[in-house]
Amino acid sequence: MAYWHGLITGAALVGMAISLVAAARPDTMKTLDVERINIREPDGTLRMVISGRDRFPGAFHKGQEIDRPDRRFPAGMLFLNDEGTENGGLIWAGKSEGGKTNAGASLTFDRYENDQTLQLLQTDNGERDMAAAIISDRPGESMFESKDGKAAVREGSAGGAPRLFLGKSRDRASVLMLQDGSGVPRMMLRVEKDGASAIDFLDEKGAVIRSIGPDA
Repeated sequence: MAYWHGLITGAALVGMAISLVAAARPDTMKTLDVERINIREPDGTLRMVISGRDRFPGAFHKGQEIDRPDRRFPAGMLFLNDEGTENGGLIWAGKSEGGKTNAGASLTFDRYENDQTLQLLQTDNGERDMAAAIISDRPGESMFESKDGKAAVREGSAGGAPRLFLGKSRDRASVLMLQDGSGVPRMMLRVEKDGASAIDFLDEKGAVIRSIGPDA
């Protein structure tokens, strides 16, 4: 017993010495190269993932990871709530192949156990680009379920609809678009790139039924 106690005490002293040296020289690590970082609470709950493209995770529900092959294209950060469930993220990607640009970035904030209600989005295909803030409705029920003891995304869980778009459209117009509960545009304020402006009112099919110009 005394022998093991002596080894433990010696190891503790070495550890303390290393900690003191590290504290005295905070600049010893100037560069850190990693493929993925998992940020966890003291109890092990995952709260954030920072990752390159090839190690980007799937979705998470209460600590269980759900495979998402469609997420293998961006790098970024995934945010998780106190229960280890995804509640937003920041992703980005960009490349040009054969003269074709495909780039963009997205910052999202999710409703509890559902999809995003707020998104900042930018896309660029070379010929046209778009940047916008998008606010959406999402249902209160969870988009997750348990199948054979494993977390999964429920079939048909992509409920809700976009309700507001504020940004620059792909045709380079400044746009404020208000949509109904089904996501259909019902009112739009536009300023075209040449300066032409209008307020449009639309029907339940998205067709303009009245337009007010600056001379109205």
